[in-house]
Amino acid sequence: MPENGNGNGKKKLNEQWSNSRRVLLIVAFGVTLFVGLEHLSDVMSAINSFFRILEPVFLGIVIAFLANMPLSFLERRVFRKWKRAKLRRMVSALLSFLLIVAILTAFLGLIIPRVADSVVSLADGFDGYLGSLTVWADGLWGRVNLSPETEQKIQEFASKLLSGFDEVLSNAVSTILKATISVLAFVVDLLISFIIGFYALYNKEKLVFGCKKFVVAAFNEKRAVRIMDVASRTYDSLHDYFFGMITECTVLGCMTYLMMLIFGFPYAVLISVIVAMSQMVPILGPWFSGAVGVFIIFVTNPPQALWFALAMFIVQQIDDNLVYPRIVGRAVGLSAIWVMIAVILGGGLFGMVGIVLCVPIMAVIYTLVSEWVNRRVEDKRYEKGMRPTPPTEEEIKNMTEP
Repeated sequence: MPENGNGNGKKKLNEQWSNSRRVLLIVAFGVTLFVGLEHLSDVMSAINSFFRILEPVFLGIVIAFLANMPLSFLERRVFRKWKRAKLRRMVSALLSFLLIVAILTAFLGLIIPRVADSVVSLADGFDGYLGSLTVWADGLWGRVNLSPETEQKIQEFASKLLSGFDEVLSNAVSTILKATISVLAFVVDLLISFIIGFYALYNKEKLVFGCKKFVVAAFNEKRAVRIMDVASRTYDSLHDYFFGMITECTVLGCMTYLMMLIFGFPYAVLISVIVAMSQMVPILGPWFSGAVGVFIIFVTNPPQALWFALAMFIVQQIDDNLVYPRIVGRAVGLSAIWVMIAVILGGGLFGMVGIVLCVPIMAVIYTLVSEWVNRRVEDKRYEKGMRPTPPTEEEIKNMTEP
């Protein structure tokens, strides 16, 4: 009897301590949140400084993530018969990083200088283009016979637009000069990032195992399984999305460049790079790149702007209906409204990085929420006798639309 009494007393003490600890954690979280909101600017400055220091680490993780795509292909297809696993990993990792270095070298050494030359050439000849555009506009207005008030409003709008574009070009030239000056610091950070990325890629199994071990130690079995499942889905979504988008951007940029060469449009490299890079921004990217291309050609040669818009529309339709579904496929699996919401939230909270990452992350969140909703609905149907057995995880995943 005394032992039972002592056992009950210990059980009550444990329950009281558990409840008290929960209350203390809630109070501590509330106090921390209040202090953080009171000094939000200092907190954000400290966070920005922390992430700025760790930029090479994050860049190394990104490089390892991208290099893992060719590494997986090499290990599974090219060197799968090699029995020495360490040698296979070393050779595959070296070839993957050499591929990334070759792509970066080609981009920085071949494409960027031509883009910079195009920007400088466009800025230098802007006054001449503006004079030719004014002569063309005067002739057009003379044939259209607009009223003086309408003509004045159009001239004011065009003047503001062209002055803003001239300012953008000037800023672009100064930015190119600053980037040239700071290229040494970038090379040093990039070298450190490559070293970190290579180490992470070579030892990826050990790092993943360590993360899984920490999750299992820190959480109970159910939560640990759930966390690892979400992490696996997030990785798969990011992998499929970025592999598809990198291929998609390359194909679209090449299509745009070939189209501009065939029809003789000016600034083919500059506009093609803008089109390819803006494709990473869903929905808004194609409209932005098309508008920029039309405006650049309109300034240099107004009659060609309409033909460029028509040719660009055809290229975009070919990409949207033939290329994008086959390359990106079901990696996104979101309707247009959810993609728009993801872009707005990601851009508003995290800037350009948020815009790039928002779609695959939103796809994972959408899938998880859909599964939760379907599971709750099916559980209630089972409780009310509307189905003979409780729902299984396989059924929930099958009925959840990606």
